[in-house]
Amino acid sequence: MPPSDTESYLLDYHRRLAGVTARWFAKTPVIRGDSRFASTYELLAAEVPQDARPRTVLDLACGDGYLLELLARRAPQAPRLVGLDMSEDELAQAHVRLKGAATLIRGVAQSLPFEDASVDVVLSHLALMLMDDCEKVLSEIRRVLTPAGKLSCVVGGGFVPSGTLAVFRALMKSAIEAQPRPLLSLGDTRFRSTEGLRALFDLAFEHVEVFDLEVQECGQPEQVWASLSSTYDADQLPPDAREDVRRAFLAAVEPMKDSTGNITCLWSMRQVTASTPRRRGVSGQA
Repeated sequence: MPPSDTESYLLDYHRRLAGVTARWFAKTPVIRGDSRFASTYELLAAEVPQDARPRTVLDLACGDGYLLELLARRAPQAPRLVGLDMSEDELAQAHVRLKGAATLIRGVAQSLPFEDASVDVVLSHLALMLMDDCEKVLSEIRRVLTPAGKLSCVVGGGFVPSGTLAVFRALMKSAIEAQPRPLLSLGDTRFRSTEGLRALFDLAFEHVEVFDLEVQECGQPEQVWASLSSTYDADQLPPDAREDVRRAFLAAVEPMKDSTGNITCLWSMRQVTASTPRRRGVSGQA
C-alpha cells in the first residue's frame, strides 16, 4: 500500500531533517508534577525497571535511536532492545548511533512485525499523535504486549498561553491563514486533550494515566527559532512566509531576553502510561 499524504510528508520531513527530534529535546529538561528529568527521553527510559529480569523493549517510531541508546547504556542489565521506524533516513542514523545494541526494523505501527505477547514495554516519543488510524496503532501495540505489559509515550500537548510560544503561535496563525491552501493536518484530534487521550487509550488498555509535562527550552533567540521553525506547521510554510515569521518573532521576543541574552520557551506536552489487561480472550480482547 502506498504511503498516505501524512506518511509521505513525514517521510520527506525526516529525510530532510533526520535526527531533528533528539537534536532539540535530548538535553531539554522536563517537569512532571514534583519530579524533574533531564529530558523527555530520560522520562521514558525511567519507565523501564532496572533489574535483572529479562525484558524486551520496543521503541515505536525510534527515530535516530537516542532513547534506545539511553537504555543500552544499562549494560550488563540492558533489556533486549528493538526499534521500529518507517524512515530509512532516521534508521540509518540509528544504526550509526547504536552500533548493533538494538534490532532496528523499518515498518509501520499499523502492522507491527512482531508475535503476539512478545514485547514487555512499548515506548514512543513524540510520534503516536502523528499517526494515521491511531485506533489500529493502539490495537497493534496491545497485541504485541505481554499480559500486564506497559505502554508509555510522550505526545504533544499544545501551546502554553503566554511567553515566547504564545508569540510564535499568534504569528503562525496569521501566516497560515494567509496561505492559499490549508496546511496538512497531522494526527487524530483526540491526542490534543487529556479527555481525548483517556477516551482513546481506554479502548485498548487499562490503568490509563495522563500526566502534564512542562518542557523547558532556553537559548539565544535564533537558537529557539531554529527549534520552532522545525515544527510541522512552520516547516510546511513557503520559505518567504517562514522568513516573515522569523523576523517578526525575533523582534517580538527581544524584550523577553534575560541578562545573558537568552529567552525561555516552555513546551506543553503530555505523557500517557497504560497497561494491558492481565487476562485475554482468544482474540486478544479482554
